[in-house]
Amino acid sequence: MNPIHMIPWQNDFITALGDWLVQREDFQQATVIFTHRRPRQYLKRYLSEHPDLPRPCFMPTMTSVADFIGGLRSELGHAPLMQAKRLDQAELLYGIVRGLRQQGHGLLATLPQMERETFLPWGLELAKLMEELLRHNMEPADLAYMEHEVADYAAALLEQLRSIFNAYVEALHAHGWTTPGVDCCFAAEHTNDIISAHQNKPLIAAGFYALSGAEDALFRALWQHNILDVCWHTDPDLAHGGHGHWAATEHRHWLRNWQAQTRLLAEPVSRPLIKGVRFREGFDRHSQLAALKEELVSTKDANKTHENTAIVLPDAGALMPVLHHLPDEDVNISMGYPLERTSLARLVETIVTLRENRLDDGRYHWKDMVNLIRHPYIKMLGDQTSPDYRRVLFVWEASMRQGEPYVRPEDWVPAYGIKPLENIAEERCEPLRREVMRTCLENFENISTLSELADALNDLVTMLHANGPNIWKNFLIDAECLYRLASSVIPELKAPLSSNAEFSLPVLTSILRKLMQQERVSFEPDPITGLQVLGVLETRLLHFKRLFLLDAVEERLPGTNAADPLLPDPMRGLLGLPDSRERDNVAAYNFYRLVMGADQTVIFYQSGIQPGLLDGKSIRSRFVEQLLWEMEKAKGDVINTGDPEILPVNIKSGPVPHNPGDIAVTEDIRAALHDHLENKGLTPSKIDTYLHCPKRFFLGTLARLRPITEITEEADPAELGTLVHEVLREFFSGHMNRRIIPAELDATSLLALYEKRLKESELYQTLPYDGKTALAHTGRYRLERHLQAQQEPTTILGLETELTAEITVQKTVIPLRGTVDRVDQRDLDIRILDYKTGNLKKPGEKFWSDDELWQRMNDSDPADTALLPDLAKSMQSVQLPAYLHLYEHGKQADRAVNAALVDLKDTGREKTLFPDKWEREEMREIIEDQIPQLIYFLVTHIHDATVFPATPSSLCDWCDFKRICGR
Repeated sequence: MNPIHMIPWQNDFITALGDWLVQREDFQQATVIFTHRRPRQYLKRYLSEHPDLPRPCFMPTMTSVADFIGGLRSELGHAPLMQAKRLDQAELLYGIVRGLRQQGHGLLATLPQMERETFLPWGLELAKLMEELLRHNMEPADLAYMEHEVADYAAALLEQLRSIFNAYVEALHAHGWTTPGVDCCFAAEHTNDIISAHQNKPLIAAGFYALSGAEDALFRALWQHNILDVCWHTDPDLAHGGHGHWAATEHRHWLRNWQAQTRLLAEPVSRPLIKGVRFREGFDRHSQLAALKEELVSTKDANKTHENTAIVLPDAGALMPVLHHLPDEDVNISMGYPLERTSLARLVETIVTLRENRLDDGRYHWKDMVNLIRHPYIKMLGDQTSPDYRRVLFVWEASMRQGEPYVRPEDWVPAYGIKPLENIAEERCEPLRREVMRTCLENFENISTLSELADALNDLVTMLHANGPNIWKNFLIDAECLYRLASSVIPELKAPLSSNAEFSLPVLTSILRKLMQQERVSFEPDPITGLQVLGVLETRLLHFKRLFLLDAVEERLPGTNAADPLLPDPMRGLLGLPDSRERDNVAAYNFYRLVMGADQTVIFYQSGIQPGLLDGKSIRSRFVEQLLWEMEKAKGDVINTGDPEILPVNIKSGPVPHNPGDIAVTEDIRAALHDHLENKGLTPSKIDTYLHCPKRFFLGTLARLRPITEITEEADPAELGTLVHEVLREFFSGHMNRRIIPAELDATSLLALYEKRLKESELYQTLPYDGKTALAHTGRYRLERHLQAQQEPTTILGLETELTAEITVQKTVIPLRGTVDRVDQRDLDIRILDYKTGNLKKPGEKFWSDDELWQRMNDSDPADTALLPDLAKSMQSVQLPAYLHLYEHGKQADRAVNAALVDLKDTGREKTLFPDKWEREEMREIIEDQIPQLIYFLVTHIHDATVFPATPSSLCDWCDFKRICGR
């Protein structure tokens, strides 16, 4: 028997393997079997440049172990079999378990019968266990008395595991199906035939670490007949009879089990165990990426590139963020990226969510619809040189934002030929829009089987491919995602046995999400030079001089075991299956083999708090701890964060700015301001806005920015206030110009009027039932309280009265306009009322006697904004004084003496501007002297403004412009 050949893991495995192969006489007849496909690209490149090879010549056959074992059936002349789908495997098991239950034996017969969709999760777990048993070429024993170890149903399955396994294998053969596990089992059972077929075809098993049971049986038989040579990349100490590094444990077990001799193919490169290893400790992934960028900048070679450099990602989800931090040079990616993280998966998820949230009457939630038509793929369909189709989608979205919470997409018909679609031809856009509705909505409405779901997805793929050619030509990653959906996920849903079985919508969508979670979009670029970005498994057998390893935390290296409800990790040994210890050994071998061959290694890990369950702290990998221990032994001292070996990532940070930028008044802004003042004038509410935040005044009044209109799924306080105002105006209009006591009026008619107007309003139509009920009760309560609080006799002179005045500032006549809710005559005086359904804001009693503040107004430069915050804090609102000023100029003078806010939010009472204890002369003095001075000061301040500063306050949380303001 041949010895096991060893290449020291400090050396480049591909180079040493190539040199050894070139020396073999059977070079052209040999078949090299790798653990995966990528190493053969490196070996082919090395052999193509090897100086000792004659030209031309045939190279050895190079394949992966999966392809080699999968091709043995055809090589031995057996009929090819079809690969069984995962869902079909679960369906086979469903029939088997159901039949065993009907036989009435064991715990399974005492449990309720599971329907197909209830069994499906168990079936998928059971199929995974069957596959693993087949890969290890073992017939399982029944595991009895497991009721207190796992769930009852799992215990019932384990109790008859042997029967299930044998029936499952027979069912696969009966259907002419195979799986990778069945192929492994076939190879182990036909070793004699395989030996006969390869008598003159030498095999080399290159770079294996831990074998499955079937692989071990096959390789051992071939090795014992001198057909197979085994070549490891491992600790060279094993070749000298030593114990070797602990990460080479499985190789040590392999030597013992095979009773094999060893031979070292190359002398180890002289390199200390921990040469060039450094650590970078970051608080989160962003800090790791910042440190990675620093390291890449400082490690360029003489050609200003990163040749023979690898960035290794234990978490595939980090790929996209990493790509944004790489230098501007060619980068090769070799790893699988999760399909569920792609734009295509988001589109499928959006469609699935639309279907899940769809009402029984066929209406969809407006936010789900907006998410669909705003998806990049949907927006990029059609002719990209014309914006017509995107304009239609924009108008469609705007109409949904102003409609009801649930919409019928088929009810919306674009108004082609009318602004804003006046120049858009219907024949160009409408067929595509309807095709999108059909493939994204209609096709998914009545799905009840996996086959129907597959057909709907297939139509979606066809539509995207036909109408978005530019997407797939310009974005190759997206094209690969579309191909993966069409070639893997959809065929899986079309599995022969289960495709026509009916499932509920939650089960169908759950199956689809599960399949998409399991899919990976492969990146396998060529050439294989330059900066490499790889996953941990993709690094097997490869060698890099410079190595950057991210996310070296325990949950990534070696990683945590996924919970197995059927066969938990502690029970795997009962069946002879490898447990987490072997998995950790494999992870350790891949990690140490990679580090041992690198001249320079930088390992990044996170030490901050991970948000989540109990806010656990990220723990650096046990492999990092072991490397540190070796480094500390060599150094003779403890290594702490901050030492040269462990550098923390320090990112400069400063305080969060709380002073948003101001708007300087340019010549154009001043012209626009004066034009607005002359032609449109001011209102008390605009002056109030300027008083509290000049920047908000600029954005809303001069820039005329408006917040995005969206559907209010809860009662909007502003809309409720408008409705209450309208009801009170209509109710009191029948009682004008006569002396009344409002509390004695018929409250029933007021409440009936409110309910009628409420049900007629658009607000009421858009609310759910609980919102409608709450709004009805709230409005009735507030109106009834208000009517009861009006005990004083009064005569209503006006409702919704328009008032105007003019203020001249530097020869500029500025109109001042306002609308007062109600004007009452109380005895001989006039009181102006302003209804408020929100918070009450008015100047306090002390404001009028604050001589210091009034003197500051007199002395202040109109362009100085320093006074505004103090003035706003003291007076709170200018509306009531402004209404009195307007009435004074528009009606009979010397009559209006007070104004009040009507508290419709709480008590319904009036909150007067001036206290009732004041004499009439005191009120008139303020109205005639101080209020005009106040209004003139504020209007002049606006007119002469040189800057519109932001005034941060609690109001910023409710401001429509807080995002663009920078608050």
